[in-house]
Amino acid sequence: MNRAEAELKLKQIFGIDRFYDEQWTAIDKIFHNQRVLMIQKTGFGKSLCYQFPATQLDGVTIVFSPLIALMRDQVNSLNEKGVAAKCINSNQTPEENEQILDDAKNGNIKILYIAPERQGNLSWQETVREIKVAMVVVDEAHCISQWGHDFRPDYRRIVDLVKILPENVPVLAVTATATERVQNDIQEQIGRE
Repeated sequence: MNRAEAELKLKQIFGIDRFYDEQWTAIDKIFHNQRVLMIQKTGFGKSLCYQFPATQLDGVTIVFSPLIALMRDQVNSLNEKGVAAKCINSNQTPEENEQILDDAKNGNIKILYIAPERQGNLSWQETVREIKVAMVVVDEAHCISQWGHDFRPDYRRIVDLVKILPENVPVLAVTATATERVQNDIQEQIGRE
């Protein structure tokens, strides 16, 4: 898909006329099955760099996000636009979370938001192998790095999922800030390119 075609779909789905050049660069790399680290300030529109491709890719985009309130806001916004999105979190009942996982396995969701801590859950570990994963997104990716100001050990477990995915599954790591040491660590964690 070229940029002109993508921007027509962007207008239809999101009501936005065009991508910033940096957004399109990241999206184009995702469409070419690459792994991308995007460092942009808050408010830049990093979420569009995975939400738009998720609507075009075959399968479920899994977004690891540390904040339940942010997950809910994004899910609500996407659902209002007609994009099937859900989140799994500790504020929902186990039955609700299991139903969402079933929906993901059955291809009824385009975007699934999940907390990094869920990587330690055996039910999740088994279920994710049955989901057709289109892309993996690591929001607040600086949390992966032991050199980051907000290191969270559960973020390291995301790498375990990335390692079992086929090489052609794109990975997008996004953050607003990262020192060079943190950038290098993130790139090493998500692998290649």
